[in-house]
Amino acid sequence: MDRFLQHFSDSPARLAWVEANLSEPEALQAMLEAIDESPYSPRQWVDAFLLLGQWLDARGRRASFYDQLGYVGCACEAVGSAANLTSLATVVSEMLDAHGFSAAEPSDEG
Repeated sequence: MDRFLQHFSDSPARLAWVEANLSEPEALQAMLEAIDESPYSPRQWVDAFLLLGQWLDARGRRASFYDQLGYVGCACEAVGSAANLTSLATVVSEMLDAHGFSAAEPSDEG
């Protein structure tokens, strides 16, 4: 985990997200496996999760970490060989605009 955290030492927002969402070994392992299977860096993955979280918050929605991981992973697969042309957060943003996020549920907050 410490080695993974080094990717975010210069960004309090990214580091806070990692610490809040990847403290469970199973979640960290799932994230690392997804990153390893993609052309994107850990930093790009966290940026995509931050964007997805903002999208959910703006709509009063929520989704589990694993549903979000699946969505971001689907975005990786959708972009395919064009991955080096755009950031993962941009791909996720475009997918949200085009398709929404059906796994998101109404938030209990508010």
